[in-house]
Formats: sequence, structure tokens, C-alpha cells
Amino acid sequence: MRTFLIDMDGVLTKDKEFTPFEGAPEFIKRLKDLNIPFRIVSNNSTRSPNLIVDKLREKGFPLDYSDFISPVAILPEYLKRRGIKSVFVIGTSMLADFLREQGFDVREDHKVDAVVIGQDKEIDFKKIKTATSAVFLNGSRIVPVNRSRIVKDSDGLYFPGAGSVAECLVKATGYEEDLPNLGKPAKDFIDLALEGLPREEVYLISDDPYTDLMGAKDLGIKTVFMTTGKYPREELSKMDFKPDYVFDSLEDLQKELCPI
Repeated sequence: MRTFLIDMDGVLTKDKEFTPFEGAPEFIKRLKDLNIPFRIVSNNSTRSPNLIVDKLREKGFPLDYSDFISPVAILPEYLKRRGIKSVFVIGTSMLADFLREQGFDVREDHKVDAVVIGQDKEIDFKKIKTATSAVFLNGSRIVPVNRSRIVKDSDGLYFPGAGSVAECLVKATGYEEDLPNLGKPAKDFIDLALEGLPREEVYLISDDPYTDLMGAKDLGIKTVFMTTGKYPREELSKMDFKPDYVFDSLEDLQKELCPI
């Protein structure tokens, strides 16, 4: 049986306001009607998983909370296992509030155990200076919520992802520890995403061949590249990587992979 792990941004939604692509809610309904196992796997770091599901429901997606997973759900346990109690957050206020709710001391100065990095459209010099000082002066850990290289914004322009911001701090401070990968396609994240689902034939559907699909292929997962997001089909010519499938729309994907 086929199991689909479906990226959200660039596959189901077209912008940061969670606007669905044409037919996206119907695609999810079809999977449910056909009893095709799936889970939406997103590296979105702006808010908690349940809040994202709430937004998707508002947009017409027939989802249960268990249908969605993001690295934000994994983040608290990762921090606790490493004895991290205080954090400085580069990210949204919703991410900071979520960490407070999980019992962490979210501070605005550099004297913290870790710098947590998510997507942040309000990043400024003060945040960069505080984060750099935390790592360089205080020996704080660098914890990106995901390793995304680049993000497409709602206006069609691009900005550095959390992974790129983390790498900037690594370069600036001479940080020597390996950066964690809490999101897709890290094996621990994929294992959690597949919990309770069949694993015989797993497909990862994503618009990001760099962050998502190359790593998924290394795990033996079939790769589906959607050209509806941040990269056009021509991007593949720049890579030493060939996905198993390439589709220009969810309609094309359904015809090939989940016909009635």
C-alpha cells in the first residue's frame, strides 16, 4: 500500500496565508475517501502544529490534528534531553509563546543555553547581535527548527531559511558542533511521521529537492517533485539528482499515483 508524506508549503498551500492551491482540499478529501494513508509533513516553524491545522481547516482542508506533523512538535523534547532551559528565539512570537508554554525561559538577552532559529520575517540587527553574542560569548547551542536553505514568500520573492541563518551564526562564531536536523528529511522525523502508517511503499511529495527529496531518497523513500512551489522543473538540471516523479499540479499527481 502506498503511503504519502505530503509537504505543505508549495504543494498544498501557495503562500504564508495558507491559501490552498486549486484542488488541494479536495485532494486531501480524496485520500481520506480512498483510505490512502498520509500525513502532512511540514518544516513550518511559525507556530505550533495544532494552530497550523486550525488554519488549514479554516481554508477547507478536512484534517485531524494527527494528520499533521512539524519539527516544532519535536523541538521541546529535543531541548529538554540536552538540558536546555533558557533560549533566545529568532522566530515568530507564536514560536516563542509555544516554548514558554512548554516551560522554557524565553529571554531577550544573550545569557541563554541555546539560540532557537525559526522563520522570522522581522529579523533585525538586534536579534542577529544577540544570537551571535549568545553563541560566541556564552557558548549557547545553535538549534535551527529546520534546515531549510531558502523560503519563497507570498509575493514571489525569496529569503534565507532557518538553516541558512543558522549557518551564518556557525560561520561568524566558529561554532564547531554539528547542527541538528529536526525536520524532514531527518530519519527521526520521518520515523515519527510514519508512526502508525504502512511503510511498504512511502512517497515524499515536496517542492524542495535540496532540503527534502535528496535526503528522502537516501532513506529509500520514493521522491515526488512538485513544480508548484519554490523551484521550477529546470532546477533539476543543476543537480545530480533525479526524483522518481515530477508533476506540475496535484491533478497530474492524482492521475498517476492515486487513480480511482
